[in-house]
Amino acid sequence: MKTVLLILGKETNDFAKGAYNQGLFDTARNILKESYDVLTTVIDNGYDVAEEIAKFKAADAVIFQYPVYWFMMPSALKRYLDEVYAYGEFFAFNDGPYGSGGLMKGKAFMLSTTWNAPADAFDSPDGFFEGRSVDDVLLPMRKDQAYCGFDELPHFSCHDIIKNPNFDADRDRYVRHLQRVFTDTGRQPQPQTRFEASGAVI
Repeated sequence: MKTVLLILGKETNDFAKGAYNQGLFDTARNILKESYDVLTTVIDNGYDVAEEIAKFKAADAVIFQYPVYWFMMPSALKRYLDEVYAYGEFFAFNDGPYGSGGLMKGKAFMLSTTWNAPADAFDSPDGFFEGRSVDDVLLPMRKDQAYCGFDELPHFSCHDIIKNPNFDADRDRYVRHLQRVFTDTGRQPQPQTRFEASGAVI
């Protein structure tokens, strides 16, 4: 049986309680446990670096669930990557092109993100992001994983969750997304052959 590692990168504060991301994290765990061994990490609860490295080595795929803060990952998730993504475990320097020393080759990753930004702010030359897709804005996090050798799966995103939350609809979309990427016909997760706009994933 394949193994999936679910990482919850929410930060709980007075403004954001983390319920949306917790709900999506729980949804993924419930859907995938029927077909995969599921490992989990909730960064807010603390973690042991050696145990986290062991989880990554055991996993065939990793799903990062987190809110986008100021167009970046939360500080706790950034700190987690700084501490866990160790030289000699996730990457090493070699004589090949820059970025070719990843030690997590053969594994895949997926980002599931929540945004205050509405979906129509993306992919439009007149929108706030000047025609950029969700995947374009997530490029730093995606390249973090590529640098370590992970293949990229189609990502998922929820939008306008502060002003116009619709968790039930987003959860249903996420279930379909997980089934398509991870559980259809019981196949192994398949990396995407090109970068897809997350906002367009149904």
